[in-house]
Amino acid sequence: MASVSVVVPPCELNEALANQSSFFATASGAALQVREPEPEALPEKWARSRRRATWSSNASTASGETESEMSRSPQCTCSIAGNVMSLSVSPEGCRQVQDALDKAASDSERELLVSELHGHAIKAMRCPHANHVLQKCISIMSPASLQFLIDELLVHEGLVRKVAMHRYGGRIVQQLLRTCEASQLRGLAEAVLQSAVELSCHAFGNYAVQHLLEFGTAEQKYGLI
Repeated sequence: MASVSVVVPPCELNEALANQSSFFATASGAALQVREPEPEALPEKWARSRRRATWSSNASTASGETESEMSRSPQCTCSIAGNVMSLSVSPEGCRQVQDALDKAASDSERELLVSELHGHAIKAMRCPHANHVLQKCISIMSPASLQFLIDELLVHEGLVRKVAMHRYGGRIVQQLLRTCEASQLRGLAEAVLQSAVELSCHAFGNYAVQHLLEFGTAEQKYGLI
């Protein structure tokens, strides 16, 4: 039986190959061998179709890469500016603020975001969500940038004791005692010393005393003993 080789368009080629054979018989008995057309044998309309498909695929890939790079851009951290405090007191918002602090392009950008917490530090310390934002600040910012936390704790007499005994606020007092410079902590350490007995007997307050014993100056440690 004679065998004839023919060129079949891709759409018809798929149908032919679905029969799991590269040969099929015609009514006259001749066997036709199906082969995919060479690139140069493609009619112009098929070539244009392939070029459009390739361009679309490449454009889609490039678009995805661009969006991915934009999502990692430090400029995205400024999207929360003006809403730092309101976001910090919510479960999802506090994570957004922490992420923005981590991704800030510079210390000055980070400090600009944190400046929105000034005057709200005590409220944030007692908040189950915002206290995590303050802990993030303490972990990644310089001691000098944390001075506003100490200042707000010392605004009212007895406030350090109350915050140190608070479930969430106590964490901030402890981390300040561990992180900040001794010159910054004189007033805070003195407030802890004045309430040392009461704090030592409290479920949360005792940790502030322990931190002062571990990180305080020799004079402060002697005062506790």
